[in-house]
Amino acid sequence: MNKVLEDYQSQVGESWRGIKIDSEDALPILEPAIQAYQDPAAADKLSKIQRDLDETKIILHKTIESVLERGEKLDQLVDKSADLSMASQLFYKQARKANSCCSFM
Repeated sequence: MNKVLEDYQSQVGESWRGIKIDSEDALPILEPAIQAYQDPAAADKLSKIQRDLDETKIILHKTIESVLERGEKLDQLVDKSADLSMASQLFYKQARKANSCCSFM
């Protein structure tokens, strides 16, 4: 809001003190200022930055969650791979034991 007042003061200055009658003529600075400040969030740079940061934070949380889920899936795959390796070793040993009685000449 101070920005509007500063802009008005810089353009109009003290010229309003010399006016003796009311005028309905709009000053050229007022219309664009009114249009620009209809949405305070769009006009205020700090709130825009805060909104952008909030959006970025949400995206980062989603990314971190997906990375953690991927890590959990990788851990499950490693466990399944270890189980499969142990099962294949057991199968190999049992197959060797079963084939040892039937030696071919």
